Amino acid sequence: MIGAQERRPSGFTLVEVMIAIGIMTVGSLGILSMHHAVSAANRSANEMNTAIAITESWVERIDRDALRWTEEGINSSALTGTDYLKELAGSIEPTGWFTPAPRGDERAAFDFLGRDDVNGNNTKFCTNLNMTWLRQGSSARVDIRTFWYREGYIHNGPTHPRWVAGTDFRGAACDAATADGWDLGLAPNIEVVFASTVVRWTRREAP
Repeated sequence: MIGAQERRPSGFTLVEVMIAIGIMTVGSLGILSMHHAVSAANRSANEMNTAIAITESWVERIDRDALRWTEEGINSSALTGTDYLKELAGSIEPTGWFTPAPRGDERAAFDFLGRDDVNGNNTKFCTNLNMTWLRQGSSARVDIRTFWYREGYIHNGPTHPRWVAGTDFRGAACDAATADGWDLGLAPNIEVVFASTVVRWTRREAP
């Protein structure tokens, strides 16, 4: 019929559909990649915050322990009667890094939530101490380090010369000498935070 217009069928061609699918696929992969990166960053931040809280709790434990140090001297009975500072007793040399012995429910090992791992079955974080006299028999500096095994994928991680296997970390049971051998701060999958506090003996007047 003269003047009639040819009407194209409605819908999309196969080429248009394929282009749309390709765009959606690329976009979805980008979103998934971003989600993975954000999740990894959140996990890393949570682990760091937990480690900082653990380290701060150990600063409080050391400061509390110092309240029992009521007599001056490197061999004083008050110093040897403390829970943690007694490692200083009898020597003028630094203690070197060591794993503090359990006291009640206080441990050097902590679980994923930052709680003392009393049974040692869910260790995620470990704490070591290092003590040095500032003034012999009178004041000392206590260094605290908290380290943990970094979860998740690390590119070319296992080929790194200082890579620490998960079984090695768990098997070490927070041993300070083993951690020294890992060169904390250089191993790509072991994170560590440090803190220090200064303590001194406290004179108590006789009643």
